[in-house]
Amino acid sequence: LNANYRLNDKTRLFATGYYGKDVLGLGKEFGINWGNSAATVRLNHVFNAKLFSNTSAIFSNYDYKIKIVGGNDLVDVISKIQDYSIKQDFHYFNNSRSKIKFGFNSTYHNVVPGVIKLHIDSTNSNIDLTRKYAWENAVYVSHEYKASDKFSLEFGARLNSFSLVGPGNVYSYNTNGETTDTTKFTSTKIVKTYFNFQPRISANYLITKNSSLKAAYARNAQNMHLLSNSSTGNPTDLWILSSNNIKPEICDQLSLGYFKNSKENMFEFSTEVYYKYLQNQIDYKTGAQLLFNEQVESQVLSGIGRAYGIEFSLKKKFGRFNGWVGYTLARTERKIEGINDDNWYAAKQDRTHDLSVVGIYDLTKK
Repeated sequence: LNANYRLNDKTRLFATGYYGKDVLGLGKEFGINWGNSAATVRLNHVFNAKLFSNTSAIFSNYDYKIKIVGGNDLVDVISKIQDYSIKQDFHYFNNSRSKIKFGFNSTYHNVVPGVIKLHIDSTNSNIDLTRKYAWENAVYVSHEYKASDKFSLEFGARLNSFSLVGPGNVYSYNTNGETTDTTKFTSTKIVKTYFNFQPRISANYLITKNSSLKAAYARNAQNMHLLSNSSTGNPTDLWILSSNNIKPEICDQLSLGYFKNSKENMFEFSTEVYYKYLQNQIDYKTGAQLLFNEQVESQVLSGIGRAYGIEFSLKKKFGRFNGWVGYTLARTERKIEGINDDNWYAAKQDRTHDLSVVGIYDLTKK
């Protein structure tokens, strides 16, 4: 759903909405559904020929529900992630060679780890895991600069803060995962705050009219973490927030690529190498109990990770027959004390070989 309204010559209002749901079931005995809903209201305002802004209010909701029926008994398992965000972006066009972007955003996270609703023998009861709340804020600035006809540069930084807030119980653990302390926080209290500075820079150099080199470095921080006990993603994977026990995940990535167009841009070839160094990676202990565990943070360990590889892509963009071929040779690994005898092991995301082939043939103009 999309709508827009022109308030005046310099201001426009946009509204977008989305709802999607996947449903899987076996008769009336078993069912699982999961999906996303989102809504955005955005105000675009042009101050002058060089400066304009976008102000956005955003809501998003991810949830899943498992339904199990046995006779007159009913079990519902529910989990949700809800985000409420305010985002302000400014674009300033200094001249034809210089563009500056800056702004801020603020997000309130509301995570429902799990609720079990039971209707057994005509009796209703609920099992609720403690909701988790967090407030995440960031300011950023980015500068695109075209130094010459052949060389361009984009650089900037983002400062992020993440605060786990009450209400709720917060637990402390020793190295064996045993609870050493429990503290109850009210809704006005901040449990733990993390700050992360995230610089980034990318450069593009035109070797010839049709070929270029690109290099980039970026640091990213992630405060929402995925725990899964399967090799493929499923809707019941558990999401947890950074806390007094779980630090933000940090990724430093370097990349270098070569890009070439030929036959008047009909063919597009690229190859790129990359390396990622990952900090504060988490994984569950052997025999860990993840689902509906109030103290699931006692079941995880943290360490480092790395990902590296080379990618190739060849694309035909025009003509009656077109498509592309892509191949990646890569490794994604982790090293966490207490797992795999403290040696490197393949992460869930590891795909050593990844080949994609797509062909499109137009039978007629229609």
